[in-house]
Amino acid sequence: MVAQIYLDAINRESVRVLGQMDREIYSPTFGCLDRTYWAWKFTDFPGARFQEGLCALSFLYATPLDGNRYYHQPKLLEWIAGGFDFWTRIQYRGGDFDEAYPFEHSLAATAFTAFYLAEAWYLLDGNLPAATADSFKQALEKAGNWLLTHDEKHGFLSNHLAAAAAALYHIYRISGEARFEARSRYFIDRILDHQSGEGWYEEYGGADPGYQTHGSFYLARYLELSGDTRLAASLERSFTFLAHFVHPDGSLGGEYASRNTQTYYPAAFEMMSAASGKAHWIAAAMLPSVESLAAVGLGSVDVYNYFPLLNNYLFAYMACLRDDHRTAPPVPPSLGAGLVHFPEAGLLKVRTAGYDLYMGLDKGGVLKAFDRHKGRLIYNDCGYIGRLKNGSLFSSQWFEKERPIRVSADEIVVEGAFYEFKKQVFNPFSFLGFRAFNLTLGRFSWIGYWLKSLLVRVLIYRKRNLDLWLERRVSVRPDRFWVRDQIQGTAGDRIEALDWVDVFTTIHMGSSRYFVPNDLHTGTQVAEADRVSLDVSQLEGGLALERTISTG
Repeated sequence: MVAQIYLDAINRESVRVLGQMDREIYSPTFGCLDRTYWAWKFTDFPGARFQEGLCALSFLYATPLDGNRYYHQPKLLEWIAGGFDFWTRIQYRGGDFDEAYPFEHSLAATAFTAFYLAEAWYLLDGNLPAATADSFKQALEKAGNWLLTHDEKHGFLSNHLAAAAAALYHIYRISGEARFEARSRYFIDRILDHQSGEGWYEEYGGADPGYQTHGSFYLARYLELSGDTRLAASLERSFTFLAHFVHPDGSLGGEYASRNTQTYYPAAFEMMSAASGKAHWIAAAMLPSVESLAAVGLGSVDVYNYFPLLNNYLFAYMACLRDDHRTAPPVPPSLGAGLVHFPEAGLLKVRTAGYDLYMGLDKGGVLKAFDRHKGRLIYNDCGYIGRLKNGSLFSSQWFEKERPIRVSADEIVVEGAFYEFKKQVFNPFSFLGFRAFNLTLGRFSWIGYWLKSLLVRVLIYRKRNLDLWLERRVSVRPDRFWVRDQIQGTAGDRIEALDWVDVFTTIHMGSSRYFVPNDLHTGTQVAEADRVSLDVSQLEGGLALERTISTG
């Protein structure tokens, strides 16, 4: 039974969720689910988003499942109430919350927690103590008032805006105030206005299949709650796009996409399976990955993505119990051989009798290829990475929309520059300065937004062109393909090392680079000679490299 797969995962995680919570009633942090804060005391503020775990706990309390020891357990309800009370206590006077640092005034933290605690509220069906219920409704309306006047300012993130829309619709239902419903439509309108004609929802200026599975859930839930028919058509376009990026080994997405994520959130596809053949096909194709973790799932993510993914399994489970679940015939993407090009996304897929090849054109020709018959990764190629003599890193893998690209049925050509980038982490002195800023000037919201925009520019967008260029030609045939690279430039005297590497990323993205099993097998079809450092003395005259990858 499909539903049992999700339920088994939820049951396995129940003790872990409770282990995250401070369950000591006299503790000043009673109800806090940020264990790093209350137990280890390694951080100096509680991250609000950990309270999203209350949705899973409320499901366990409210749902009469066979062997569910938590069903209507008074002690569990006491802990859940403590979690609601803690959420209200850490809310700022204006109605917002922090996620990453103090005085962040985070739209994500405000939207996601309001949404999941509202869902928990409905699951509990009036069982919260009266005082907790009253304070929660007041805090929820404060969060809604804050969302009325605030937006995501540091980038366009469809999944954040979708969560804000769904949260506001819940606040409208609970409060009865029409202004919240109107604001929820504002966020929906923004998402739909930015949805590509190719079907994808924008994430930091590009398409990212992993994040799209997440954002699609909030839109599917909004559709259930509101009946907004525009979302049915929008999600169908989304599923048509996403279906192409389900890999033969059960993984999804990766380094060729805008945010490098490979996480699979199943709920939207289970929820829409009765109405959409594409959603039905994705749900069925990816179901084995929920158990095997071929795609990033509950056993892969860290605590920062743990609760939204666990809650997603709840909605997938509940969708599977419906009488009409998966009544639409499954509709896979076209199974015929050929090339599918998404020029707005900068993505390309080639399907032949022997393999599926995925290419990130806007990221310098990042490649993944899978043997279709054996269902395994046979080639992963994230481009070139090196180190300058001054210690800076540089790479051919950079998200760049304005690249010379030529696409034909049997050859793809991508050109572009190498860019410098940094893999930055805090040291004690930089962290001290950052926190001092948070606690002084960062208290002012407009300065805080400036800081977040600055961090995004530094960690995601900032680039510095190196006088080094790559032309990549990929020639495709039914049973093999060739990767021919030409690297040329005058920056050789600045370079300490330059390598071809199968897997790496160049931008900050906390939700990327979780382990998937195919990480163990990347590049297995590539000769070891291609892995050694390149001779940078040849760059000015042009350095040519070629790899042939065969299937069968």
